[in-house]
Amino acid sequence: MTGKKGIGDILQILTIAVLFLVILILVVFSAASYQHATETQNRNNRSRALLSYVVSSVESSRLSEVKERDFDGAEGLSISMEDGKFERRIYMKDGKLLEEYAESKSGINPKDALVIGETEVFEVNRVADDLLEIRTDAGSSYVNVRR
Repeated sequence: MTGKKGIGDILQILTIAVLFLVILILVVFSAASYQHATETQNRNNRSRALLSYVVSSVESSRLSEVKERDFDGAEGLSISMEDGKFERRIYMKDGKLLEEYAESKSGINPKDALVIGETEVFEVNRVADDLLEIRTDAGSSYVNVRR
């Protein structure tokens, strides 16, 4: 009788095999779900950080003149320095939000600009004389700009 397997032994082996397979599928599914959730969260954090960076750049320039400008077809912000000769520019070109420091009268140079991040939307609207609305993929924010 030691060499023969009964139907109970076969059912026990099948049950263990099915349980092992179910656990393996659950682990793989959980790992894929976790990876998707973290990628989505990281993408959201990057887009929010991009908007926060632009807003804090404008807020930190309270003594400078902040105006919306069109840079050779790229909509953006111009933050003039106190002496008026140089400006900090933030604009979107080819789906990337760029920042550069340049002479006020010079054209943009996207090749040498610092890439802040990627976005499909970058709009700057003057809501009132001292209020700008800045919009990116993450949403919009209002910034008080004093002149």
